Amino acid sequence: MPAAGGIGEQHGPDRDQGRRRGAKSLVTQGNPSGRGRAMWAALLSFFVPGLGQVYARRPRAAVLFAAASIVIASAFVVLLQATGPLTLTPATLAMFLALALATLALNGAAAVHAWRAVRRGRDPARPGWRRSTWTWGVVLVGISLGFELLPGDLGWNAFRVPSESMLPTLEVGDRFVTLGTEAARAALTPGDVIVFLLPRDRSTDYVKRLVAMPGQTVEMRHGRLWIDGQEVPHEDLGPAAPPADPGARRWRLTLPNGRRYVVLKTGETGMLDNTPATTLGPDQLFVMGDNLDNSLDSRVPSAVGPVPRELVVGRAAVIFWSGDPARIGTEVR
Repeated sequence: MPAAGGIGEQHGPDRDQGRRRGAKSLVTQGNPSGRGRAMWAALLSFFVPGLGQVYARRPRAAVLFAAASIVIASAFVVLLQATGPLTLTPATLAMFLALALATLALNGAAAVHAWRAVRRGRDPARPGWRRSTWTWGVVLVGISLGFELLPGDLGWNAFRVPSESMLPTLEVGDRFVTLGTEAARAALTPGDVIVFLLPRDRSTDYVKRLVAMPGQTVEMRHGRLWIDGQEVPHEDLGPAAPPADPGARRWRLTLPNGRRYVVLKTGETGMLDNTPATTLGPDQLFVMGDNLDNSLDSRVPSAVGPVPRELVVGRAAVIFWSGDPARIGTEVR
């Protein structure tokens, strides 16, 4: 008989169930491999593959993930050195994107592996400095920073086309990449499509085609482009298809340096068809939109005028997105 006011000893299933709950509680308290540690390990490996594996005491996996990360970074450096600062083709861009996707896939796999390793692991003892997360963190972060700094500035920028001024070369909604390294900007030639800061409002980006360099003289006569007193030859390719304006025709122009490109022309009596001769200064560029009758460019001094070379952001290289799938991956010429 139990004592008055006290609780008697339990017997049977209730007692066994209590023991199991107590054992489960002890296991949970004694094993810190919970969600917090697993999340920390996943974050470590996502940003530095292999570091989360060190934290989870999986040295072999840490070496494999770190080695894979170094291989991808090395491939990136080799590709960058092979292409050089002046080249960005669709094939090159595709390889860079493939390496970027491989990096994301590797980091994601490393994060998932680290998460599972911690969740399935035992209560770890405090590691020595050779297996310390901090030691390997410094090493792996140092390697990562080394590969990050080695390639230098790629000079790539992405832009979206907001208007029809560059039809038919660039359509509204096209997204393209520019190559803006110092070497690329120094090597600009007439015929290149460039992005520049608007001289009167340097917070605005414009995209036009470079048609003349410092020292040259440019003018429009009856809808024809003249450079240094010579008419730029044009070839009529016939009516233009939408999204060009009704009545527009496609002309192929050949600049003095031999570069050829296609423009749109509607008439010969518009406000931009006759402009005074403009002689460029030692650091000025003359730009025009390919949609000759629908573009504010260097022919309009109050809107754009000649563009100082220092305002050039980069040379348009590759279209990476467009409403027309056939245009994706094409070079901007």
